[in-house]
Amino acid sequence: MAVISNTCRRPSVSRLSHLLASSIQLQERSVGGFRELTTLTQRCRSGTQQRQLGQNWGGTDQSFVSTAPKPCFKSDAKEQLVKLSSFNLIRRLTVMSGQPQKGFAEATNSAIPGLRRTAWDQQDLQVEYPKLDQDKTADVVIVGAGIAGLSVAYNLVRAGKKVIVLEARCRGAGQTGRTTAHLMPWYDDFYFEVERIHGIERARQVADSYMKCIDWVEQVVKDEGIDCHFARVDGHLFPHEEADEAYEKLKKEFEACKRLGVPVEMVDLKKDPAHGQIGIAIRFPGAGEFHPLMYLNGLAKAITKHGGQIFEQSAAFKIEGENVTTTDGHTVSAQALVLATNSPLNHNLLIHARQAADHSYVIGIKIPKGSVPKAEWWDTNDTYHYVRIEEKDGYDVLIVGGEDTSTGMKPTDYHDPYANLEKWAKSRWTAAADGEVVYKWTGQVFEPADLLHLIGLEPLEKGSSNQYIVTGDSGQGITGSSIAGILITDLILDKPNPWAEAYSPSRLLPIKTTTLQNVAEEATHTMQGFKDFIPMVGTDAVDIEDLKPYSGCVIQKGTGKMAVYRDGEGNIHQYSAVCPHMKCIVKWNPIDATFDCPCHGSIFDHTGRCINGPAKANLSPL
Repeated sequence: MAVISNTCRRPSVSRLSHLLASSIQLQERSVGGFRELTTLTQRCRSGTQQRQLGQNWGGTDQSFVSTAPKPCFKSDAKEQLVKLSSFNLIRRLTVMSGQPQKGFAEATNSAIPGLRRTAWDQQDLQVEYPKLDQDKTADVVIVGAGIAGLSVAYNLVRAGKKVIVLEARCRGAGQTGRTTAHLMPWYDDFYFEVERIHGIERARQVADSYMKCIDWVEQVVKDEGIDCHFARVDGHLFPHEEADEAYEKLKKEFEACKRLGVPVEMVDLKKDPAHGQIGIAIRFPGAGEFHPLMYLNGLAKAITKHGGQIFEQSAAFKIEGENVTTTDGHTVSAQALVLATNSPLNHNLLIHARQAADHSYVIGIKIPKGSVPKAEWWDTNDTYHYVRIEEKDGYDVLIVGGEDTSTGMKPTDYHDPYANLEKWAKSRWTAAADGEVVYKWTGQVFEPADLLHLIGLEPLEKGSSNQYIVTGDSGQGITGSSIAGILITDLILDKPNPWAEAYSPSRLLPIKTTTLQNVAEEATHTMQGFKDFIPMVGTDAVDIEDLKPYSGCVIQKGTGKMAVYRDGEGNIHQYSAVCPHMKCIVKWNPIDATFDCPCHGSIFDHTGRCINGPAKANLSPL
């Protein structure tokens, strides 16, 4: 959920639009040009902004680490003092990540890049479907075999459409394998905020979609006999602290839920420590949860059973209208195209400039079997924590997420999110007090400026009226992707859908302070990435010779920037630091051992391979 200061002084809409248009003119990379373009965005940053989202993820993927990385000392030419002032933080990160840790390493026996050990065993995924080896035709081609792509594919094949799904790696290798899989009737940016920005009727549409998509998932599980641990559980929204402001926020949300027709009740769970000592809370009966990869595999089997085709290791490289050509040169020609890749594989700034990429962090704590009830918990804090249970043989796992950060930060800006999550969880759940942290992973989410998902026809796609996108998950990728499965199917079948306008990617941004601040903030991130083209700006204060094993950095090489990684055997790997999507400069991520783009969220593993779009190509080796 995004928490934005309301004290921001914003520029006019026309000036802001000019800024966004200017941000894509890559030739304006001089210092003077950068100063002119960023002056406007700085006016929208007089207040303090924290983008703290959290929840679920559904799309493409992030990290590929053989052992946990050591951080790289990072600063530009004017930030040498940051290196010294951040010494203690860097030292903590080094202690945290300098050696391989149980359960947190990438599956080194897998040829699939980007897999991480999660509570869903993403690291064990294997390719099960063939590679596209010839040209084909279809009614609909879908790019991405995560929860969004396969939800759309399932509904379309059940409607009799000829569907082909293209997946760059294997199904579930992206954000679906990193979700915490909450199916939520609650919108985590708060219904009263959606109502304030979009009005009560649109807020009702959002609430309706959130409740009905859970019913849809439950029905699919029953119809196809998918064994995925699906369960209806109670969700609980609780104040993060005992303060009047937190309780007032809870009360406002309770009243908004009542207005919108969301079944809720106010409860006091203070006497039940199994609920994390949360006290007063809003209970949302009828939430859902499941094992996301078991569900995804069940969907894939159902799709092929009903006549659909899935091709893995078939990465989309060229998109023209509704036709997709893979990196191997084979083309699928279709009547409609769906981009279900976490962030669309295109250059449309109408989409990329209105959503921000963030990392959300997750831990799993081993707890005694049955010590905590199956339920979901979400707090009202800016850093937004979210919790659920997953049952294992002989024990349970308390899955705790939150502590979000912006994608593409400086290495010195990273904190220890896993330690913070552990401290928070163990202070609330007594069953976890002595529990071992057996899982640590991250996911990427995209937060739209006006809070609502972007699901529907791709706006302004030249020469095409049948290209659809699913993005802007707002940290609720499983829920939003399930909504997309219903909505995009209706759009392709030319059936009316009551949620279409609410989630339309072509909708106008409301003229609200929060919305404009969010757009300006994303423009600032974009310009920061472009600014790093300036010599010695955006580079790391480290020599290659001093780079420690399992660490990386970005340095100046001639007039360009180079991404450098030293592996465990001391070998140096060098790549262009220019993101192939829209030419921003990537930054080293010491938590995940990846190179992340601050502009639009593309992520590359330490070997330069693209494991999260919107980029379609790898970093160029040097």
